[in-house]
Amino acid sequence: MILITSGCSFSLTSQNMDDHIATWPDYLNMKLSTELISKSMGSQGNDLISRGIIYEVNKQLKTKQPHQIKVGIMWSGTDRKSIYFRKEFPTDSSDGWVKNPHGFIKDHNHWEIMNHHWTGGTSKIYYEQIHTRIEGFICTLENILRTQWFLEKNNIEYFMTTFCDIFIDMLELHIKDHRHKEEIEHLYEQINWNVFLPIKGMYEWCDGCEGIAEHPSQEQHERFTEEVIIPFIKKNKWGYE
Repeated sequence: MILITSGCSFSLTSQNMDDHIATWPDYLNMKLSTELISKSMGSQGNDLISRGIIYEVNKQLKTKQPHQIKVGIMWSGTDRKSIYFRKEFPTDSSDGWVKNPHGFIKDHNHWEIMNHHWTGGTSKIYYEQIHTRIEGFICTLENILRTQWFLEKNNIEYFMTTFCDIFIDMLELHIKDHRHKEEIEHLYEQINWNVFLPIKGMYEWCDGCEGIAEHPSQEQHERFTEEVIIPFIKKNKWGYE
């Protein structure tokens, strides 16, 4: 059985970064006795998370049956974005630890990850001149939905969650500014909330992340797996022994 996971830095494993601490994908993989494939990347947005999951599941379906594939997704910030370039380019993001370009297919690195707090290069241009909150909300909902529809079409068992409560600002905008109601509501109401873990987000569940740079510690990842993910997949009859 294959376990395919994706997310941002809250979901990194040693597959994505050398000598990384054990995280929820590692602990879930050990509990399920599966083969782990992690598509996580630090700072990646929901567009690349969706693309990576769809690519990897489609690849595995060429040699495996749907019941042999399980998926876990931890969605990232709504303000994160990536841009595709036809040629690979040597550049680093301005925060000094996430290097561009990235890619969700091995040896195909054409995507530049952008974040609102990076002050150089493409990020500076995009967030100063193009990005809006409502676009981030709409694109996030669309990325969740296309991933949901793809997985359900192919009869893949999966769960979703978020690294923090990414929906709270979206709902606040929906309530306060009715100009955006029709742009958000028809997408929001189509999400299958039954596949989401029963928490606001991992950050909120931890009630104070004890790891480096406000990230969960290894102990918190283990507890999160034992106390949140395992009960959820047992309840949903994932074939967990």
